[in-house]
Amino acid sequence: MHIRIILSLFSSLFYTGISMAQVLIDGDVYIAPNVEVGIFSPELIFRNGIVDSSEENAGRLSFLPNAHGLAAHNDSHAEATVVSHEHPDFVFPVGDKGVYQPMRISSGDTDNLAVAFKLEPHLNTAPSLDINQITDRFYWTVEGSKQAQMTLSWNLFSELNTLTDELAALVMIGYTGTEWEVIPSVIEPFTLEGNNPTSLTAGAISSIDRVDFSRFEAVTLGNILLETELRVSEGITPNGDGINDIWYIKNIDRYPEARIWVFNRWGAEVFHQPGNYTNTWDATYKNNTKKLPSAPYYYRIDQDNDGTIDLDGWIYITY
Repeated sequence: MHIRIILSLFSSLFYTGISMAQVLIDGDVYIAPNVEVGIFSPELIFRNGIVDSSEENAGRLSFLPNAHGLAAHNDSHAEATVVSHEHPDFVFPVGDKGVYQPMRISSGDTDNLAVAFKLEPHLNTAPSLDINQITDRFYWTVEGSKQAQMTLSWNLFSELNTLTDELAALVMIGYTGTEWEVIPSVIEPFTLEGNNPTSLTAGAISSIDRVDFSRFEAVTLGNILLETELRVSEGITPNGDGINDIWYIKNIDRYPEARIWVFNRWGAEVFHQPGNYTNTWDATYKNNTKKLPSAPYYYRIDQDNDGTIDLDGWIYITY
């Protein structure tokens, strides 16, 4: 059972700032086993030093309602378990081994959530049916029954390039205690701090829906196999009813340099796209306003623009 200490403005472990609503971390802090340090002040500013605890019977850094940790960075963050009390929105200022890698929750309920970050492989990195590979660099432990949207971050130390070379293949995953499963998610356009565009070097990914944390012991990142094969629609019915009005080529966006030709039965070219086809051709003759007649048409696709035809066949235009 953890012993709770409520830490407000006056503490021998922290220095108070100019504002009476702030407390500063200004030096390393150790939380003894089974001790829970409660942050009451609205703003705990990480300026210098690590808040740490032993692995066994680890102490906890708890943020009471309306208290938040701010300005954490590699040289100053919590390497102990951080507890969010009743926050609908909260950034866990967690890290490990001198690396700051936060996790954020938003639109949450009022339940508590405890989070710790580990810069090491999880004990189970065996992929499941839907997951191709699991990172062996980091994970977060989670404990609680909270439901909230979740955002995970990565940085240069995460070595995400060992996991994937395409952001589109990146997925958020949760460990149920027996296996990992995919948590539906989207890549954020910017890093969690919002300073730079997301890339393989640094970025963020957010769950689409609220996560039920009671289902998971840990969360991290994995990758999935992306479908890259071109799949060509064999028919166009450009009659304006909104159904098959355009020629759709699945996964063509993965081949921006692809060259596409379409010919009539006599070998005359009726359509040519030298690159960046965006699934917009509506059976007009050479992209003017005149519609082609109902008939079969022969197509050829050089998906890498290397002079080799990778795909050819027939499409049918009907009205």
